[in-house]
Amino acid sequence: MAIPQKALNRVSMSTVRELDEEYRSTRAALLSAGVKMTDSIDALYREWRRRRDKSESWSVVDNVAVANADQWWALHLAQFRSMIDPTHVAARTQRARKDRNVVRTRPHPA
Repeated sequence: MAIPQKALNRVSMSTVRELDEEYRSTRAALLSAGVKMTDSIDALYREWRRRRDKSESWSVVDNVAVANADQWWALHLAQFRSMIDPTHVAARTQRARKDRNVVRTRPHPA
């Protein structure tokens, strides 16, 4: 039995809202954690919206393309979220601390 078109549109719109909210919260968390990746996340967000908006009709083929675009974007969001995982944040902080404490030596001129 086929899913009614109205139901597909409703699911699709809730997915867009959820992914939009996740994008905004992830972007804010990246900024808060000091991870300078906003150019990357913004570019990928624009690509996702372009892929999604490219489809003008809601045929079965377009629904598959939209689902693929949503899955692609969700995977990217997961990667960005991993950058703000407490373990990763702590590791970056420790690396920065070590880098600050390194004594820089200059080679002797020959």
